Amino acid sequence: MGVSNPYQRNIYALLMHIFGFVLLLEWVLPLEQVTDTSNLYVFIVFLTVTFVLSFLQIIPLLSSVVQLGFMMYFLHVLYMPGVFLGKEWFAFLWQDLQYNFDMIWASDWPAMTGLFRSILLFILLWLISYLVIYWILYRKKMLLFVVFTVTYVAILDTFTTYQGNTAIVRLMVVGLLIVGFVHLERLKEREGVFRSGKMMLAWGIPLTVFVLLSATVGYLSPKAAPIWPDPVPFLTSYGDGAGEGVGGVKKIGYGENDSRLGGPFVPDDSVVFQAEVNRRHYWRVETKDIYTGKGWDATEADPVPLDGNSNNVVSWLSDTVDTEPLTASITMELEYPHLNYPLGFTSVEAEETIFEINPITEKINTLDLDEDPVRLEEYEVSYEFPRYYIESLKSAESGTGLESVEEFLDRYTQLPDSLPERVRDLAEDITSSYSNRHDKVTAVERYFRLNDFSYETTDVAVPTGREDYVDQFLFETMKGYCDNFSTSMVALLRAVDIPARWVKGYTSGDYVDMNDENQSVYQITNNNAHSWVEVYYPEVGWVTYEPTSGFSNPYSFVYEATEGNTGEDEEDQIPEPAETPDTQDPLTPEQGQEDIDEGGSSSNGQDNTFDLQLSWKPVLMTLGSITALIFLLFFTRKKWKPYLYIARYRGKRDDSTFPKAYTALLKQLHSIGLVREDGQTLREYAKYIDGFYRGSEMQTLTSRYEKVIYRGDSSKAEWEQSVELWENLIKKATS
Repeated sequence: MGVSNPYQRNIYALLMHIFGFVLLLEWVLPLEQVTDTSNLYVFIVFLTVTFVLSFLQIIPLLSSVVQLGFMMYFLHVLYMPGVFLGKEWFAFLWQDLQYNFDMIWASDWPAMTGLFRSILLFILLWLISYLVIYWILYRKKMLLFVVFTVTYVAILDTFTTYQGNTAIVRLMVVGLLIVGFVHLERLKEREGVFRSGKMMLAWGIPLTVFVLLSATVGYLSPKAAPIWPDPVPFLTSYGDGAGEGVGGVKKIGYGENDSRLGGPFVPDDSVVFQAEVNRRHYWRVETKDIYTGKGWDATEADPVPLDGNSNNVVSWLSDTVDTEPLTASITMELEYPHLNYPLGFTSVEAEETIFEINPITEKINTLDLDEDPVRLEEYEVSYEFPRYYIESLKSAESGTGLESVEEFLDRYTQLPDSLPERVRDLAEDITSSYSNRHDKVTAVERYFRLNDFSYETTDVAVPTGREDYVDQFLFETMKGYCDNFSTSMVALLRAVDIPARWVKGYTSGDYVDMNDENQSVYQITNNNAHSWVEVYYPEVGWVTYEPTSGFSNPYSFVYEATEGNTGEDEEDQIPEPAETPDTQDPLTPEQGQEDIDEGGSSSNGQDNTFDLQLSWKPVLMTLGSITALIFLLFFTRKKWKPYLYIARYRGKRDDSTFPKAYTALLKQLHSIGLVREDGQTLREYAKYIDGFYRGSEMQTLTSRYEKVIYRGDSSKAEWEQSVELWENLIKKATS
């Protein structure tokens, strides 16, 4: 962060670095909740090092080496194999960069690795931290960045799960302080006052007190309740009502009836349960195996008791799959007569309760000792958390394992006779160039990300007449929520005889806190209701896939050959956020259950209440283009700003034009390195400029300017004679 004229390392510079760091931190903190970014602490430490080096004014080369070293070390800890900066280390980095450049060339943004994404984020933070310091201490203009930051947090708070209440308060305090101090410093330079540090304190202390007092009063003042539960669904569905039946606006949440999918819904942040877990994962409730063309039904089967509360009925994973034994404690807020459990469930602990599982839907019902349905308040489940090796998935042979049983194969490759032929043709087109099941399934999962399918919760069609739910989504609307994506993926896989099934339950929820046993506490609401896909692999078992735009698979897929070196399973660890998010008061259980009954079906949810994750490809391209344009304009400002001055002043003829135009010329000359020294008169400086350009224009212009300033000659008349001379000089300053 070196600049030719370094600032003084004083209290003001220290405060500006602290304020700039806090301001930039507000851009970083939400990433853990609104994206799948993990280990956020490494980026915060990197920012801290960057601002410390800037304040200490370490020489640019040494500062860059230190920052690059920190970045590489963090990447090594998270992702890299072998010895730090060793031969294997560099080979792995080079291969990863080559792969990601290929993905960029192919516009396959979701396929980029976590290592490459982290590198890009490090570089972005490095550049922005430099610009923040430059804007504060050199340009002394910070209002626009403060406004952008407040807008950014407000948008995330409105349209995502991020709770920005405290962030907005911090921003208003820091933003007003930083703008106030920067303005005072600018006045100090322009007017030549406040040369004493005591004078700065005389202005700074009242400013700080006023800002803190205003923020406190605003925070404690009573506030009106929100008029709309959420702006986007309200605006879209206003006037439609929450009508029952097909096409009505429903509230999101779990429901048993999935026979008619589709239609809009509005969010419902009622808390369903709270979970204390060691790893992030989805919560299963049940699966459905019969696709009807309009929705899902299930084959009837008699429930089987769990002997000793242990699962000896259903198996999801073969013995060859590496697993980690874990437990999770669940506290219900909306109580149901069934369990919410992770994949790999092995047993459950609850007092005086009988458990029975449906071997087809895999729904685990809870009964009291009289075998009547009971709604548990608390229980603890044990399970095996899987780790999938890509080699095993690729080597799976069709027709082996459970696929050798005709009944199993028929059940999980079932499709209605009414399914349009173009769905089968599409499935064949997507998978025909791949030789193994893993690659075929991955191709289908990726198909939705590469073909402009968008996440939508309000403008969602419902198939009528002979229309097929999957066909309508794939070829006509191309927008919907998780039910559309997951059902379509199952249908496409079954169309090429790959056993797959539809699963419904909840996502991992929203992080709340850490408990005394160092487990992460997550809060799962009706907004987290979700559906996804499970695909069967012989010798492996049922494997989770996530086709819905904006969602990420909570389970790891790694190469066994690079075990421990890829850093892939870092995404599975549950990080501790920098702060605990605020939560809203949940609805009562009765209200939540009523909403679910009215909603009818649906497991159609996501963690966000608005589709900010809608079609990331054009969003990223647009943001990238805007960022590139901003940087281009910034670094070429010496070329285009003079023409902006010319357009601004050339046609004006009022008395204030000449002084303003002359000042603009001085700024342009200063920006290209022709700096006016302290104590140097305008005539001396004009002579220096003419000597540099080998002319006499600057002295002539300065002479006329002094006539206006000191003799009181007509500014308008002098400007009319000087405008062409001024224009020639300012054009020279761009060459």
